Amino acid sequence: MIKEGKFGTREAVTLTTVVLTSKVFYTSISVLFKATSTAAWYATLISCLISMMLFSIVCLLMNRYPNKNLVQIFDIVTGKFIGKILSLIFCAYFIFYSGATIREFVEMVISYVLPSTQPSIIITVLLLIVVSYAYVGIEGIARMAYVGFFCISIGLVTILILPYRFYDINNLIPIGGYGVKSIFSTGFWRASAYSEVIFLAFLSNCLHENKNLKKVGLVSLALSGIIISMGTVCALMAFEYSQGGENLSSLFQLSRIIYINRFLQRIESVFIFIWVIASIINVSVAFYVAISIFCKAFNVSNHRPCLLPFVYFTFMVTLLPKNISEATEVYIKSIRQYSLLITYFIPILVLLISIFRGNKGGMLTNEET
Repeated sequence: MIKEGKFGTREAVTLTTVVLTSKVFYTSISVLFKATSTAAWYATLISCLISMMLFSIVCLLMNRYPNKNLVQIFDIVTGKFIGKILSLIFCAYFIFYSGATIREFVEMVISYVLPSTQPSIIITVLLLIVVSYAYVGIEGIARMAYVGFFCISIGLVTILILPYRFYDINNLIPIGGYGVKSIFSTGFWRASAYSEVIFLAFLSNCLHENKNLKKVGLVSLALSGIIISMGTVCALMAFEYSQGGENLSSLFQLSRIIYINRFLQRIESVFIFIWVIASIINVSVAFYVAISIFCKAFNVSNHRPCLLPFVYFTFMVTLLPKNISEATEVYIKSIRQYSLLITYFIPILVLLISIFRGNKGGMLTNEET
């Protein structure tokens, strides 16, 4: 079994919260504006609540097999052959997630900060940093996330408070947006935007208190939902939904309109700082989890020899989109609207199989032995 180290509940909560909230810096808010208009700020809370319910169901599966991670549970419930197929599906998902997120980040950096820089240069630099953190392991990433969480929180609060003079509460009206059907339809499918929390199930053995998995997941989801909702409502009050839907990054635009006096204005450098920290942590976790799943599925004891092949796969994914429109409308949209079909429904299906077969507690059936 791969040795991954241990980290505590606080590190787990901050790590998961940073991963879940990192999307607030990207195109997520503008997509919500287009889908639900003025209801965007509470549509994302509906998504969060749905994700919390689905994660709680996944935790029922984890509770049936104490001290087992999701890869081991797949093998126990469905057999080693099908179990490995399911593990490889999640492995491929996290590689795709890493590559698509990097491409979204790169396109936005080029649009806002480095318009003359070749995308391959930014991708290469970011991948080198991600590989460095993955080389250290998840324990090191968790420690970094614990420190980075406070930097990101301070930066976010600064960006959301300082543009207060541009806020118009009338932009939240009509509160019903495009209607109840649109709100709940978007709210359900956008639960995928919070489904990265499933990585905790694959790293459950890394928690000092394995029994706290559900607590860590639900607390992280609640914090993330509140943070993303706050970012959405501030962007909505500043730009209204029609203009905000055209922004690549609503929070970056917020940081650009800040003006207190001639000595305190245009503090987007603060935004870029926390944006980069959150992006590196987010991609590093997804990249490492992909390698970790592969190593656990095939009993590889050391993850470091797998770094280069997985970097190659991730780099290939970053090259798939032809432009930023394709990156956001196809690849990122598929992750944030339909990934729950993988991240939640596969474990729930395994739970139903486990209940049907009466299999629990990590005991193998006769067929599996």
